[in-house]
Amino acid sequence: MKTNLYILILFLMEIGMLVGCSADGIPEETDGNRPGGLTCIRFGLEGAYGQVVATDGEQVIRLETGSANTGENTLQNLTVLQFDLDQSVTDVTTQDAAICVTARYLRAPEPEKDESATEPYYLIGLQASKKDTQYLIFIANAGSAFQNFEGKTLGDFKGVEIPFDQKTNNGENQLMLAALYVPVKGVEDQTIHPVELKRLVAQVHFKYTKSLAGVVDADFTPLSLRLRNVPKVLKYADGITKATDYPEKTAANFTDYTFIIGQVEDGFTWYIPQNVRTATDALPSGDSFHTYVELSGIYKAPNMPDQLVTYRFYVGQGSPGYNVYRNYDYEILPVLRGVNSFDSRVTRRNLVLSPPANCFVLSPESGSEVTFNPYLAPGTDVGEVSVCYTDQVKENRYSRIAAVKTVWQTADGLIDVSFGEGVVRVQPNTAGTNGNALIAAYDADNTILWSWHIWVTPYAKVLDGTGKNGYIYDFGGYTWMDRNLGALNVFREDNNRNLYYQWGRKDPFYDTGKTTVTGTGISSANKGTALNIDESIKCPTVFFTHQSTTGTWHGGTAAIPNLWFSDTKTVFDPCPAGWRVPAKAAWDAYKWGSDGNIAWDTTNSYGAVLTVNSEYSWFPRGVLGNSNMTFNASNTYMWSALCENGFPRTFSFTSSGGSIVNDIAGSFGGSVRCVKEK
Repeated sequence: MKTNLYILILFLMEIGMLVGCSADGIPEETDGNRPGGLTCIRFGLEGAYGQVVATDGEQVIRLETGSANTGENTLQNLTVLQFDLDQSVTDVTTQDAAICVTARYLRAPEPEKDESATEPYYLIGLQASKKDTQYLIFIANAGSAFQNFEGKTLGDFKGVEIPFDQKTNNGENQLMLAALYVPVKGVEDQTIHPVELKRLVAQVHFKYTKSLAGVVDADFTPLSLRLRNVPKVLKYADGITKATDYPEKTAANFTDYTFIIGQVEDGFTWYIPQNVRTATDALPSGDSFHTYVELSGIYKAPNMPDQLVTYRFYVGQGSPGYNVYRNYDYEILPVLRGVNSFDSRVTRRNLVLSPPANCFVLSPESGSEVTFNPYLAPGTDVGEVSVCYTDQVKENRYSRIAAVKTVWQTADGLIDVSFGEGVVRVQPNTAGTNGNALIAAYDADNTILWSWHIWVTPYAKVLDGTGKNGYIYDFGGYTWMDRNLGALNVFREDNNRNLYYQWGRKDPFYDTGKTTVTGTGISSANKGTALNIDESIKCPTVFFTHQSTTGTWHGGTAAIPNLWFSDTKTVFDPCPAGWRVPAKAAWDAYKWGSDGNIAWDTTNSYGAVLTVNSEYSWFPRGVLGNSNMTFNASNTYMWSALCENGFPRTFSFTSSGGSIVNDIAGSFGGSVRCVKEK
């Protein structure tokens, strides 16, 4: 019996040696020589001071060692990995094969202090070894990612990548790392081994100031701020290996961060992986994978056109090759004094910024273009739905827009669209080809955030007052376009088609029997009874078929009456800037029949004609059916912005007459005749 008790005591003692821990997860300190067993080593941990490189964009103005930022260097948790590797081993292949024999994870560690110690220390339990040294890696603030790493190799550790995103990597809870060789002999060791933890990333801080006194009344308004040519990959191995040319300078290894849109004047701070090279460059260029800050905005000065100006500021100025090192703090603090056209880091072009809208009109000729700010709402948000325009395109200070692309166009090469410098630029063909197109903003997952109709027609010059290919007319107290939205002519013929809109939607549809497109064409689908306004934003090419629960195209319990509104232009209004869907009162002036002012065209049966001041305004017949999107030439529905009792007020005409009616479902594809905003 005594023998069995003695064996049990020895067994429990051995377990204590292997796994005994203090209250905070650190093994209890023990004495004695225990080769191959547990031993406790003292370490003094501190965050290393970062090297500060400050520049005004022209020259380095300060190069110094900064003081440690206590917020950034806070030790939230600590992982210690012990690899069975002696310092005498120099072959990399042999090093990478070394096994991790201890993986110690400490949550919220606190240093110890006793009378014999000259400084606070952390007591770490390691596996004793007969080798002279063991290779230890200290990882701060990685969470529990490595607590089950025992049995894996140093090569495995070097291959671990860290998910990295500018929105989630900030000054809090910074990843820090250190590696060193330490004797782990299993004998009592009162030595406190210093461990200097360094950030795995570099900090880049940018903030500009303006000094435009040289040009009277000049001003600069920022549009966007962006960090470009940023290494995509961050590895824990970056903290234990010295980089000479890393990462490899290929496009696959670099990315551009998303635009900073909000509060650009306040500056911004990024945390990024290192970007180093052996080659030196006197002045880098953007395509050589040097990391740089891009600031874009509008420069205004008297007696000159507005300028879209973009400045480049390269990170790492002051070091050969403009290198970006980990644990460095790069402060870029430029002073903007104007637009220097001789500086290759400054680009500019004349800018006419179009007001926000869901439709932009431009003429198919050289020199014609539309530039607009996609972060400005095209109208007021509708309180009854969950779609907020700002939330669609922005997330706090960040742009959600990753790209703007053409969805469909009625002729190949009709338009060219680009996105950059905080704006969208649309240029038409110069061959005189008219047509319509739909462009959209996409997020990083290729989901559509918003879309815009591009109307390519010489009528654009009529609208801006410089052309005569058409007219606008005053009638019934409103100023009207002489054609429906999307119409390419006003010919009184059967093939004349405009674009068609479901009531309350901003995106156009077309008669698939007469119109062909390149890109992703339109289709129809039953989208169910759940409220799905947000789904319609993501699917601008899908015609939502009729829902009996709401009496219109969207799901829910009832039709939403304020998607278009008589007194206010909403974010869903499909008309160009300065124009809107007409109020019901605007249609009251239209009187049908021989005693009225609008009637079927006497020369053909393809539409109706309104005669104003000896000029005719053509209203082509037709509507898209609400069950299958099929074109129906028997009816014509001209939408108003008023919806009452679940039905939009509509100027409707058929072969037998026309009038304002209130029994047309908003799920039909009707026509829009825009009026000027009052």
